[in-house]
Amino acid sequence: MARPMPTALDALREEIDAQLTAAWDRLLPPVTAIDRRLAPITAELRAFTSAGKRIRPALLLLGFEAAGGRDRRRVYGPALALELLHTCALAHDDVIDRAPTRRGRPSVHRSFASAHLEAGWEGDPDEYGEAVAILLGDLAFVHADALFLEAEVPADALLEGLRRFVTLREEVMAGQFLDLQAATSRDTDRATALAVATLKSGRYSVSRPLEVGAALAGAEIAFQEALRATADPLGRAFQLRDDLLGMFGDASATGKSTASDLAEGKRTLLIAEAAARLDDAGRTTLEAGLGDPTLSDAQVDQLRRLLIDSGARDAVEATIADEVAAFGAALADLALPDDVRVTFEALADYLADRSA
Repeated sequence: MARPMPTALDALREEIDAQLTAAWDRLLPPVTAIDRRLAPITAELRAFTSAGKRIRPALLLLGFEAAGGRDRRRVYGPALALELLHTCALAHDDVIDRAPTRRGRPSVHRSFASAHLEAGWEGDPDEYGEAVAILLGDLAFVHADALFLEAEVPADALLEGLRRFVTLREEVMAGQFLDLQAATSRDTDRATALAVATLKSGRYSVSRPLEVGAALAGAEIAFQEALRATADPLGRAFQLRDDLLGMFGDASATGKSTASDLAEGKRTLLIAEAAARLDDAGRTTLEAGLGDPTLSDAQVDQLRRLLIDSGARDAVEATIADEVAAFGAALADLALPDDVRVTFEALADYLADRSA
């Protein structure tokens, strides 16, 4: 049975939700004031960010406290910056993948394409929707920088945190490109899949947010890097669980179709493990289905069965367990406040075994 979100993380999520609402109340009216026709973009941005687990901002706050930072309210700005970076990444990623839904509602580009169609405007509705989604992501990205600079920490700590934030953004771009490249070139390779899992999501979602938080607390470089290295395996476990949910999860809980990774041709570790285990006929069936947006429900079920019967799903589950164990072993060697250590242990159980 999947574990519920840890109490400490759930409390942080409520705290972050309140801060994000307050931030939008400050930041969005001036945008709309530029021109009233911008109102649909600001309304969509507020609606899009009304949901989410807030894992990245919560981890920044935990990283700050892990490094001895006092009064996490001083780094609310950078925490919210991570959530807005995530918003940008999701809006752009859905355009790249042509995803129809996100968080149980139409993706940004689909929503604006529908608005274009209903209004009877000139041009292609899909092109309009994609353009608006890119611009909305850009707006979130701009506000992320503005919020990061609101940190109430010494200038040297802010600069170090910003450097780490830049690295985080470089890596998520690199991971996104490698993911796209693997799907396009049909590169089904375990090492590439793990590299994508690390860069596109693992570090971006888990270990770098912790590191940024520690940097903002003024931690020594050695501690920042040790915290990041300790959390890298947990980040990979987080993404590998995401891959399994993307294939076998409950779409009503994840907010995304369980056929989308197949239709997009994602070359995840799950696919790499299957390709290494299937016979020629099985690999041919798998390759024929990957990247086919017209897959029927019966074809999707057939491909899922291949992933199970080949042992690929079990292999990924075993890798997740190994990564969580590696995180636990490294965590034992890291000097942390007792309450933070307990939260990290609960977080590891949740991230590796969540249902959405």
